[in-house]
Amino acid sequence: MKKMLLSLSALLLTLPMKAQSPSGYNEQEAVSLMKTIQGTPFERTTHPEAQWYPKAGLGLFIHWGIHCVTGTDPSWSMLSNVPWLKNDPPVKPQKYYKLAEEFQPGRYDAEKWVLAAKNAGFQYVVITAKHHDGYCLWPTNHGTYNTKNYMQGRDLLRPLVDACRKYGLRIGLYFSPRDWSNPDYPMPFKDHDYAQQIKGNRYPDGTNQRQFDKFFDYTVGQLSELLTRYGKIDVIWFDGIDWPGVNTHHEQLHAWLRALQPEIIINPRWETNEEGKSFGDFRTEEIAWRKRMTEGRPYAPGVWWEFNETWSGHWGYSPGARFRDINTVIAALVYARSYGGNYLPDVGPQPDGEMRPGFYDACVQLGQWMDINKESVVGTSDFDDWNNLCNVPLTRRGSTVYAHLLKDLPGEVKLQWKEKPRKVVLLSDGKEVPYSYKKGQLLIRLEPSRRGSADDVVKMVFE
Repeated sequence: MKKMLLSLSALLLTLPMKAQSPSGYNEQEAVSLMKTIQGTPFERTTHPEAQWYPKAGLGLFIHWGIHCVTGTDPSWSMLSNVPWLKNDPPVKPQKYYKLAEEFQPGRYDAEKWVLAAKNAGFQYVVITAKHHDGYCLWPTNHGTYNTKNYMQGRDLLRPLVDACRKYGLRIGLYFSPRDWSNPDYPMPFKDHDYAQQIKGNRYPDGTNQRQFDKFFDYTVGQLSELLTRYGKIDVIWFDGIDWPGVNTHHEQLHAWLRALQPEIIINPRWETNEEGKSFGDFRTEEIAWRKRMTEGRPYAPGVWWEFNETWSGHWGYSPGARFRDINTVIAALVYARSYGGNYLPDVGPQPDGEMRPGFYDACVQLGQWMDINKESVVGTSDFDDWNNLCNVPLTRRGSTVYAHLLKDLPGEVKLQWKEKPRKVVLLSDGKEVPYSYKKGQLLIRLEPSRRGSADDVVKMVFE
């Protein structure tokens, strides 16, 4: 009898378990919940396990999908006359979607990706589970273009989620609510021409909401899979709906996401179509902010935000494009942190699953700086306005203040402070730095012989 019970226990362990969200919902229950849940106005999460986000500092954005087969821009390369793709010829939609037949990443090694990211100092990873083109990196039961229909059910998300958990990184899923592959989604561009944008409602007033609701059910089906199959998801990263004139059910979605994943952090790009109604735990800035990053804080103190940009080429796999110089990468990280934001540089893996040439070298360079200076950008907080206190960017950790002497800044720190520091050291060598303190002004001059990093960080310890 005992042997029979042991055999039965072993058998039960081998049977597939129903996937669940952290709060216990499976896929079917999650879909049903959306039909009954009471919506709530969006408020930034106060969950204790979500408070890691403003301290994270550095995340890795990954754009991967069928577009990588030809090294074209994700989704947007299907359109003609796209302003940021002037040098790239458009790909006809029929040809673009045929790439799904060629996307077979046989050399995909998620652990290799994640370990390199961890050693470089990244704290979280966000990957494009689905971009605007509608191709899904998991075997979804909803839609046409996905790994279930084109990769024999292979799941490209699972290895990355598991690797992030193994190495202690947070995991975020980018999910585009707009889906250009779905026949119910109204394309906002006539003849796939960016210059011919369609304004206003895409369906007659009498059917516009009904068509959206049908599409919304499809979207909820996919989200239910993502939010129940993979355990705890740290970030959900939406990227626009672009469907005017409809109720996008943003309050129901908000309550639903919190119910399925109580600790999740939600980005701001699920459009509400309602003036004065906001959405999202944090705000985002993209490439254009780099030109403004020395000008001052983009958001009020206390607002969570993130700066994301391409690390090389366009958002997807861009063969031959050079990675940004380490000095420009560190500068973006430092300015973002000095204003309370995170930095999210993006990379596009190759179609065979390898990271593109240059990624691992770039991670090593970043890691070398982070090994010494990580304490000045990860786990830190900011000042309401450091520009009124100092001539260089500042971050802080309790009573410790870090002054960042970036490559293009002089080796001098002028800080208005109410007390004399107990200790001043240079992080790169751990040795003390001479300073003077008089009438509330701290003056530190770093000798040229002690400079040389992308950012020479001076650590000031106050009582």
